[in-house]
Amino acid sequence: MVWIPITTSIKYGARNLMANVLGPRKVLLLEFNEITRRIIDPLMAQGKMPNFARLLNEGASAAPESVDLPPHLDPWVTWVTVHTGVDRSVHGATVLEQDSLTIKAKRTWNYAEEAGKSIGVFGSISAYPPRPVPGFLVPGPFAPSSDTFPPYLSPAQDLNRKYTQVHGKAAKEDSPLKMAKMGLDLFKLGLSPTTCATIAAQLVRERVDPSVRWKRVSLQPLVNYDFFQSLYRAYQPDFATWHTNHAAHYMHHYWRSYDDTAFIMKATEKEKAETGGAIEFGYTLCDQLLGRFLKLIGEDTILAVATSMGQQPYVAEMFPDGRVVVRMTDPRRILDLVGAKGTTDLVPTMVPQWNVKIADATERARVIDVFRRCRVTGVERPNAFYVTETGEIITFQPMGIGKHSGEIRYFFPEDAVNADPKGYLLEELFERDTPSKQGMHHPTGLFLLHGKGIRPGTEIKNTTNLDIAPTLLTLLGIPVPPVMKGRVMSEAWGEAPGPRAADHLDVNLS
Repeated sequence: MVWIPITTSIKYGARNLMANVLGPRKVLLLEFNEITRRIIDPLMAQGKMPNFARLLNEGASAAPESVDLPPHLDPWVTWVTVHTGVDRSVHGATVLEQDSLTIKAKRTWNYAEEAGKSIGVFGSISAYPPRPVPGFLVPGPFAPSSDTFPPYLSPAQDLNRKYTQVHGKAAKEDSPLKMAKMGLDLFKLGLSPTTCATIAAQLVRERVDPSVRWKRVSLQPLVNYDFFQSLYRAYQPDFATWHTNHAAHYMHHYWRSYDDTAFIMKATEKEKAETGGAIEFGYTLCDQLLGRFLKLIGEDTILAVATSMGQQPYVAEMFPDGRVVVRMTDPRRILDLVGAKGTTDLVPTMVPQWNVKIADATERARVIDVFRRCRVTGVERPNAFYVTETGEIITFQPMGIGKHSGEIRYFFPEDAVNADPKGYLLEELFERDTPSKQGMHHPTGLFLLHGKGIRPGTEIKNTTNLDIAPTLLTLLGIPVPPVMKGRVMSEAWGEAPGPRAADHLDVNLS
């Protein structure tokens, strides 16, 4: 039994007077973005998720509710809540891959480092920019640069960013010669021959049958597992994270072809034949990766699986056939049309969003105002763009539309002096993304714990995503700071439920 020193207990509050019967452990946090029991449970019943079934039988589980609700139920907000143990009114995250220096709360890996522990962060949101740490730090694939720590890992981040931008049509694929050179660097970082063979086989299949191109999304987590496995064995961090978004991507795009019972417009036979297996494919890959991670860690390590929220079918009367994402073919041209001056750091994030830095506050306010007065005709609603501001960064994107065959025209306000007053056809500035949006965010997430000392089959009730950080810190033997208002899910190892701070947000936990 490990007792926290009385001086530390006084510093961090009464919640830490409880002893942790497990003692300090290493922790590996797997972030399978937005996966949901709504899909896991039926697949488990069919015997297709054996590793998740093992974790549920041998470990503890919870269904944390997100305290960040619409319009802030987005992964770039909810994951920061998970990492910091405080809600967005405290941490201040509003855009994807927001500079961590502008996030006003420490992440779990910051607390671990301060406690003298080694860390390894791979792909987690809010990890940019990287800095020297006792271990390794590779930000997410939407980061504005390929910087990593240590710097020798930057080829892995080059690949992640390039792959993400090519998939989002914000960059072109590399030449075969450049890809071959990059391959040599990647082998040194742990890329395995097996993964290379899988990539080659997928590319061959696409040539024969282009309809299977959707499977390419699942190559990224396989590559990233190889990199992480090599790093984990080399550094053996006390606390590590690993993130993948592939399953969330499949749900957003292919839920209707997987199960159209909730949709107003049903899936066509062609949809079902071509992409009906996409979600199952993505989830079974999660299960296969989970099996690999179980073999990677030692007996002194607790394996945690978390989401910051879940997903559900996207059903909207305004968009009965799904919402079509509209992406800019050239965001620089759009900025020119609104007359934006002093722009720097133009970076693609989650499709169809782009971030741009405008240091001058007056010019930034003017550009935001022009964007908000742009209009579109021939669609469901007149607003052409959605724009937000975070510090000196503007995040802008065209609004989604339904499926239309008539003329759609975009108009910029009169003070956008570079724009044609007659407007622009959609095809002149944008392209429609296919397939349409079919999955949307849901506040109920997932949290699993597995390892020596975790009580088998424990189901933890009444939790939020604020409870994940204090639980992980407790497993690491680190006192929970008073800024965290969540509770420790100590039922997982046989203790009474940890107390929740009195001023915790009023979230319905029934």
